[in-house]
Amino acid sequence: MASRLDRLVTILETGSTKLIKDTAVNQLADWQKQHPEELFNLLSRVVPYLRHKDWDTRATSAKAIGKIIENAPHYDPNEDEDSSVEKKEEPAGENGHVKKEEELEVSLEADESFSLDTLDMSRILTYGRDLLRTGNVDLALVSLDPQARLAHQKKTLIGRLGLLGRNFEDDEIPISVEKSASPMTPADVPASNGLARQDSLASSGPSQPAEESGLSARQLNVLKRKRKRDAQKAAQGKGGFGDLSIRRSFTDKSDFDDTPMPDAETKKNGKTDYFSLDRPENIDEDSKVVSEFKGPVIPIKSEIETEDELQGAEWPYERLCEFLKIDIFDPQWETRHGAALGLREILRVHGAGAGRLRGKSRAENNKLNKKWLDDMACRLCCVLMLDRFTDYASDTSVAPIRETVGQTLGSFLKHVPPESVYSVYRLLYRMVMQEDLGLERQVWSVCHGGMVGLRYVVAVRKDLLLQHNDMIDGIVRAVMKGLGDLDDDVRSVSAATIIPMAEEFVTLRPAALDELINIVWESLSSLGDDLSASTGKIMDLLATLCGFPQVLEAMKASAEQDEERSFKLLVPRLYPFLRHTITSVRLAVLKALTTFVNLGEESLGWLDGRTLRLIFQNLLVERDSTTLNTSMELWTALVKCLAKKPDHLAQEFLPHVDALMQLTLHPVGVSRNPIPMNASLFQKPSGGTYTIPGFMSQATRKGSEPEGERSAKRRRKSGKADDVPTTTHSHDLDGHMMQGDVDLVGMETLVRSRAYASRAMGLIMSRIPASGLEAYDATLLPGFTSSYSSTQLTSCIIIDEFAKNSPNGSAETRYVDELQKIIESGRPSHYRDLVSYVQRVRSQCSQLMNLFRDHGKVSQSKLPTLPVVVQGEAEAGPNAFSVSLAEKYVGDDYERLRKAMAPAQRLIVTNDLAEARKSTVTAIDEAKAVKESRDVRIKAAAACALIAMKVLPKKPSPLIKGIMDSIKLEESHLLQCRSSETISRLVQLFTEKGRRGPADKVVANLVKFSCVEVAETPEFPVHAAKTDCILSMQKEEDRVDHEDPEKFAREAKAARITRRGAKEALEILAKTFGAEIFNAVPSLKKYMEEPLITAFSGDLPAEARNPELTLGQEIVDAMSVIRTMAPTLNPALHPFIIEQLPLIIKALHSELSVYRYMAAKCMATICSVLPVQGMTSLVEKVLPSISNPLDLQFRQGATEAIYHLIAVMGDGILPYVIFLIVPVLGRMSDSDNDIRLIATTSFATLVKLVPLEAGIPDPPGLSEELLRGRDRERTFMGQLLDPKKVENFTIPVAINAELRSYQQDGVNWLNFLNKYHLHGILCDDMGLGKTLQTICMVASDHYNRAEEFKKTGASDVRRLPTLIVCPPTLSGHWQQELKTYAPFLSVTAFVGPPAERRSKASQFSTSDVVITSYEVCRNDTEYLEKQSWNYIVLDEGHLIKNPKAKISVAVKKLPSNHRLILTGTPIQNNVLELWSLFDFLMPGFLGTEKVFLDRFAKPIAASRFSKASSKEQEAGALAIEALHKQVLPFLLRRLKEEVLDDLPPKILQNYYCDLSDLQRKLFDDFNKRQGKKISETAGREDKEAKQHIFQALQYMRKLCNSPALVMTPANKMYDDTQRLLAKQGTSIDDPVHAPKLSALKDLLVDCGIGVEGTDSNDPLYQPIKPHRALVFCQMKEMLDMVQNTVLKRMLPSVSYLRLDGSVEANKRQDIVNKFNSDPSYDVLLLTTSVGGLGLNLTGADTVIFVEHDWNPQRDLQAMDRAHRIGQKKVVNVYRLITRGTLEEKILSLQAFKIDVASTVVNQQNAGLGTMDTDQILDLFSLGDTGPNLITDKPKDGIEGREEDMVDVETGDVRAPGKKAWIDDLGELWDNRQYEESFDLDGFMKTMQ
Repeated sequence: MASRLDRLVTILETGSTKLIKDTAVNQLADWQKQHPEELFNLLSRVVPYLRHKDWDTRATSAKAIGKIIENAPHYDPNEDEDSSVEKKEEPAGENGHVKKEEELEVSLEADESFSLDTLDMSRILTYGRDLLRTGNVDLALVSLDPQARLAHQKKTLIGRLGLLGRNFEDDEIPISVEKSASPMTPADVPASNGLARQDSLASSGPSQPAEESGLSARQLNVLKRKRKRDAQKAAQGKGGFGDLSIRRSFTDKSDFDDTPMPDAETKKNGKTDYFSLDRPENIDEDSKVVSEFKGPVIPIKSEIETEDELQGAEWPYERLCEFLKIDIFDPQWETRHGAALGLREILRVHGAGAGRLRGKSRAENNKLNKKWLDDMACRLCCVLMLDRFTDYASDTSVAPIRETVGQTLGSFLKHVPPESVYSVYRLLYRMVMQEDLGLERQVWSVCHGGMVGLRYVVAVRKDLLLQHNDMIDGIVRAVMKGLGDLDDDVRSVSAATIIPMAEEFVTLRPAALDELINIVWESLSSLGDDLSASTGKIMDLLATLCGFPQVLEAMKASAEQDEERSFKLLVPRLYPFLRHTITSVRLAVLKALTTFVNLGEESLGWLDGRTLRLIFQNLLVERDSTTLNTSMELWTALVKCLAKKPDHLAQEFLPHVDALMQLTLHPVGVSRNPIPMNASLFQKPSGGTYTIPGFMSQATRKGSEPEGERSAKRRRKSGKADDVPTTTHSHDLDGHMMQGDVDLVGMETLVRSRAYASRAMGLIMSRIPASGLEAYDATLLPGFTSSYSSTQLTSCIIIDEFAKNSPNGSAETRYVDELQKIIESGRPSHYRDLVSYVQRVRSQCSQLMNLFRDHGKVSQSKLPTLPVVVQGEAEAGPNAFSVSLAEKYVGDDYERLRKAMAPAQRLIVTNDLAEARKSTVTAIDEAKAVKESRDVRIKAAAACALIAMKVLPKKPSPLIKGIMDSIKLEESHLLQCRSSETISRLVQLFTEKGRRGPADKVVANLVKFSCVEVAETPEFPVHAAKTDCILSMQKEEDRVDHEDPEKFAREAKAARITRRGAKEALEILAKTFGAEIFNAVPSLKKYMEEPLITAFSGDLPAEARNPELTLGQEIVDAMSVIRTMAPTLNPALHPFIIEQLPLIIKALHSELSVYRYMAAKCMATICSVLPVQGMTSLVEKVLPSISNPLDLQFRQGATEAIYHLIAVMGDGILPYVIFLIVPVLGRMSDSDNDIRLIATTSFATLVKLVPLEAGIPDPPGLSEELLRGRDRERTFMGQLLDPKKVENFTIPVAINAELRSYQQDGVNWLNFLNKYHLHGILCDDMGLGKTLQTICMVASDHYNRAEEFKKTGASDVRRLPTLIVCPPTLSGHWQQELKTYAPFLSVTAFVGPPAERRSKASQFSTSDVVITSYEVCRNDTEYLEKQSWNYIVLDEGHLIKNPKAKISVAVKKLPSNHRLILTGTPIQNNVLELWSLFDFLMPGFLGTEKVFLDRFAKPIAASRFSKASSKEQEAGALAIEALHKQVLPFLLRRLKEEVLDDLPPKILQNYYCDLSDLQRKLFDDFNKRQGKKISETAGREDKEAKQHIFQALQYMRKLCNSPALVMTPANKMYDDTQRLLAKQGTSIDDPVHAPKLSALKDLLVDCGIGVEGTDSNDPLYQPIKPHRALVFCQMKEMLDMVQNTVLKRMLPSVSYLRLDGSVEANKRQDIVNKFNSDPSYDVLLLTTSVGGLGLNLTGADTVIFVEHDWNPQRDLQAMDRAHRIGQKKVVNVYRLITRGTLEEKILSLQAFKIDVASTVVNQQNAGLGTMDTDQILDLFSLGDTGPNLITDKPKDGIEGREEDMVDVETGDVRAPGKKAWIDDLGELWDNRQYEESFDLDGFMKTMQ
């Protein structure tokens, strides 16, 4: 069974979403944090995944390595300079067995370090082997074990890099088949071409080369074929993934041969140490039998095992890096990538320790470190030179290896001295320039590699740039060359290199600017292809550079010297990019152009009509709103610039007016009926226009035209065959806009583009001389009477904008008549752009008529004829089909025809007819609604235009109605905003002309409109009767289902639209009039204050309660308007709002819920607008009333106000958090359910903000007193969030125990909770004394209450008992502990049979403590709920984790002052369990269950779902984070490790359990029968007597364990017992009869080892178990029972191993090693006799004795199994003891008073030696023979795992050796991986 750790590691590969993989990474990192000693154990599991085929898996495992080693200490041998000098002679990174290789070619010296200054680049580039995507597989190399392969590849590396100065051939070092088991002896150094080393062999057993010498040729061939097959499999990824468990030989491409079992042992016996780096010379290894030990086994593991002589002598990651340093030259790109990732993480975190040795001085070590890192840098540069693998993903190409190696290089540059950085820079510079390398031609990939490296050097060590002149010059030269490079990728990376240093460059190198700018312009003009990846980067660079004034100066200067360099010629190069496919490029162009416009006169030669036209076209087709706004800004700048000479502007734009006006006025279609634009009206940047048919000859396809337009047409005429099939979506940029495709683009976008174009047109019309307007009118005037509604709309908007921008105040009156006609005369009956709606109506009518004809059998003559042409079609005449005709058909005609039917037909058809009529009516309604909304639109636009011209007709009502309708009904936000803006102009016009009446009327309507949305402004009549509920809560909870949900949704939407418009209009009014608004529109002030003064000056008048009258609604509306207006009112009017505050506060205390609700929302808005005054009055006037015990409404109002305040103010509330939190806390245990819920919800939000609060400066204007109050609260909050700050509590009663300091802290925390009436969960680790801490608190509180009661006699401190609810096995334990520690408390145990319990119920009120079990609690709720309790303590409180279980429901009913949960296992399986616990502690704190599910549980669950989107994953992560912050203050958890300092190394605890009824019965029988006989024999000395006594004792011991052990058929009482059990319906094996078994289960759960829960098999969501246990029994049959009953049946999620006499002696150490090396095994079961001696059971820190030995030494030794390693952890020893039996006597006999921690055990001292009862121990013989003979051969010869035999996708079984062909194609991935992996900012963040 795979252990939990294995499964976690596997998730790195199999995790279905990024979140799950990240969670696994974090859990591994936590594991490292909690078990620091496991470092290499974890790494050795993760590292193999660096060579996985899948990108994400490699990246995840690198992330895991990074996170794991971040939790490991930094290695610095010189921390204490005096460390003993021991291993001087050990050279760094030298593996001993390479010593004798000098016999080979000298130049292949294996371990020479490369030096940056002497690296021969030209040799590498000339002779080095290119690293491509893959290489060939060499089988001989595969058969070597990792260590041998490593040695071999080190030797061939120099050759492969080309440093021999010639081409290196593979066979220069022959490959020998190994003849001996130990390949490392110099005699047969294995060899092969290092190039083809393919480590991904996955054979399930180690290859056994030892046997090969004796094989026949045929066998050798078979073997060779098998290896080839393995190698192929290995090369294909998944298949090459052997079992990653302990027994992986040279698993999946891992270089880590893993046979740890034997070596651990050899180690221990101090025999030959296979881990020492120098091989002992004196051992003849060939004579060794063991075939496993080939060289230093697992290089990583070895580091763990190295005992004292090597521990810390060298950098711990040395071995791992040895492998990775070679792997970065692997022919397989995945291997290179993984190695680079691994190195990046290791060097990022621990680079500073590399190469250092113990025993060298700091200076020597610094040299060594530099040498090591220089060598690393050389290797990485070699990869940058030789790597040729490029991936052309999406619209960019990426070189993943070069990018990753660049990051690796960047990651350790911060650890190296400047001179090394400089040398690295020189190498990279030479790679880019390629001047001195003697190459025949430039190699682009080398240049690219160099640029990538430079990019990271620049980013990481910007500091050095400024110091090294040479370096900045060089980089600039390199960038210039790169930008001019032919290769697109080099250009892109060059631009990216200089962007981060642009500022430094401009300031330090002004002279070089000119050249750089020329190069940038050049590279832009040569970008022929709109898909070049570098475009965006180069544009960004241009825009960045143009941001510096120096650059613009330089450009001006160069323009003066050279005509070619003038802006007139340069700027037009940017035009083709205006319609580039990549949004960022389009944006960059616009920014660059804007920069140029603002340069000033002399550089504007490029600005002409063509430019204007191209930008105007941009407005027409751009869909991205940012780009659209930027285009508009640019347009305005251009027009204003040219308008300095109006005639010139008119002249330039004249040729373009006609086309652009046509495009602007072009109608917008409706869904499924688009109206395409005329593409020939669009001009290309090159100057031509598009030809009508829509495709041009191939010849004209220049890269310069905006391809979007081109392919728009090409799409339309898709019949053209010779077109190159390049119409990818990326090319057809503007097609959908030009097609007017409503469904794809969205109506709002199309309307927006027309509105923007109209704005542009209006602006230019206002800037040209009036005489020039003729040209515009030609197209514009017909627009007013167009048959298309959208054209009429656009015409009106153009005039509106024209009038707004006209400098002379009132614009031409030439348009007035047209506009007035639109407003005053009726609208046409139809519009052409809505024709599809009428056609739909016609088809419905025709279906209806056909029904009459076909099914109703009505004769054709009686049916009305439907006109074929419908109104709105071009050829329609006056008699065409219209909506009014349709209404006649469904009205009169329908009735007439129904009557005309025969009665029989009528019966049959009635239903169908009704249906058909209904759908026809729906279609008619829809057509009318659309038509009306268009009417409203056009009228409003015309009214806006008139008002913009300042024309007020005599009768203004049609005008006002037009605008108000738009505000009320307009769905398009853009158009609604235009109407809202106009309102303020209208009001201004009226006030200027002194007509106050209409202005007031308008404002009155706006006020009414702003209050229509019920969600914002409740309806008074509906809520008038509610007094003591909180409306805010009802809103969240009671979402009622409406009778007609569709209608309700429609109405709600309409109300939302109306409120949106009115709110906007009021806000604009407030901004326009500023401080004068109340003078201009006095009615507004009246609406805001009058109702409030009426209602809240004195007592609430009766009219204000009467739902029939309007006053109630007016009061609500008044507050609503204040809410709407407050944010935008002029600061001069703020005093007005402050005057309203007292009235609003009064409303907050009102009896009616609806006023409180509105006042709370109003208060919140005021506080957010005027924080100082608002919050001050809140703190002074509102908060004191929050704890008013008598007046429920006061409490409700204040709590509700805080709730809304939090919602409205967001982060702005930070400075005030502290004031609010304590009042809210107090309400979390309010008697009113609503208050509790809303308070806990508020608290939950506030508590998350507290940690942020401290650093914030004091808000201005707070009084001294308030600030003092705040400091008080701050201390409280500090204590709440950090239990260490809680003040010390002196326990007022005498507890019989010395509290340890952390226990005192716990009691302080409990007292803190008690003081503030909070409730919490004490979830200390097991064995830290939760029981004792609780007893202290309960006893102290009882005492304090009693004292208080003596003084005051107040009823709230009267005597109340405390209830402790625990699992049944623990009730005895609690009684015992209370008796021990607090004997003065009277205790009642409310347990036992029902009759017995009932008699005790009367004693509740007189006891201090009542102990009961959960079961009793469930069954006897009626007794328990009658009593009020002081404390309710739930021991093992996780038992109420299911909120629906009866137990949970029962305990939640019990009334108490304080509630406390004790549990050693804070819930982590399922967040809903947490909800249930808090639902007991503070109901509502986590919201209702539904809210909790929505807010936390669902997002968390959704993020775990395999197909979760990144948004869902993020939401899940945020939810977890939020939940943790929220519950944190109410959990106190200390681990043993944390409180270690004052714990003895061993803690002994007795865990008592009581006999079951059956056991008691059997005991009594035994005593009756045997008692006499025993007492007789006891005195005798002979052997027989002793034996008899021994048998009797043995019987009793077995009986203590479980009756099943003695009730065998041989027993005389067997039959009686069986009969008795059958009657009870149980069996002898039932754990009910063996309390020890259930006690053991509880104990394991307590330790956090057993977890009850559903997700137990999902390794990610199992908590890391805090403890691991050894369970000792005396007898094997008891061990069986524990295994079968407790582990398999009760706690199936626990993974365990077992070690007893039945395990062969030579296998035992295997089990020990397995337990020690894999921390996810939770339990090891042992018998005292086997497990008691000689084993080193490191992993465990908990020892449980189920039975006890007479001989104390035996038990002591068994404890020492774990205690031997207890150095790092506290060891807890638990003994399960059955109370009142022989076991208690055994313990006293053992005289366990011997000080357990320090007994000197004397092996021969056999305790009860007088009884000859020692069994013969089957001890471990630890001689030479045993363990070394263990071989790890696979059971059978099948290679690979079963999973590999099955095709994962299809589930089919594959023939061995075959893989689906598709797998050979390698993976295609999306570009996202690159964007995430190679994002420079992201990389820099990790470097912090």
